[in-house]
Amino acid sequence: MTPQKVWTTMEKTKPQILFLHGALGTSADLEPLMAVFRERGFDPLSFNFSGHGIDSPLAVEFRIDHFARDLEAFLKANSLTDVPVFGYSMGGYVALYHSANYEDSPFRQIFTYGTKFNWSPKTVQKELPMLVPEHLEEKFPHFAEALQTKHGENWRQILFATAHMMQNLERLDGLTKEDVSDIELPVTLILGDQDRMVTTEETQLTASWLRHSSVKIISHSKHELERSNLREIAETVIADLD
Repeated sequence: MTPQKVWTTMEKTKPQILFLHGALGTSADLEPLMAVFRERGFDPLSFNFSGHGIDSPLAVEFRIDHFARDLEAFLKANSLTDVPVFGYSMGGYVALYHSANYEDSPFRQIFTYGTKFNWSPKTVQKELPMLVPEHLEEKFPHFAEALQTKHGENWRQILFATAHMMQNLERLDGLTKEDVSDIELPVTLILGDQDRMVTTEETQLTASWLRHSSVKIISHSKHELERSNLREIAETVIADLD
């Protein structure tokens, strides 16, 4: 992946915050939330993980460690240091993985929203039907159309690659208790009160492994960002920033 450099015309005094998108998504999904941060005087940054987006060549394999390398390349290309990061769903997982595995990880603070940590075989089997193109086209045609709009003709391959990543997450590069315990910086795990994909129990368990953590619940919010209380998410993050 070619590192994506961001050219910004924002004033230097405006604090930066990095946003990471979720599985099957792109940085455009984060735009409504980033707009709220702009209103509050922030300079939000984002990029697409390799293989995601209509203009991105399809990656050979989807892996968390591959996406962490994408993140590392973006951080270095933009000379980002001491920056807070907000990761939605898989984006939060990648941020935590980067912090645990890169000695010079430059994050000041990590915020996750709707990040799932329990990837047991039973859990994966429950999620797999939503990654079958034919199932989506029959049962959720609007979602299938949205994926095609985001990723073009690669949308089916992205579903297959994501399913493969989920099935092998624990075996290849899933976060372990030891990984999470090595993270020194503050981490805020945020969850929608109506999230049906991520449980409070798995979020609380991961929080208990972290050295400096808190769990925040957002009202009237589901797992999907477009069905979440974006202003409450933004206010929660801003209030927790050191």
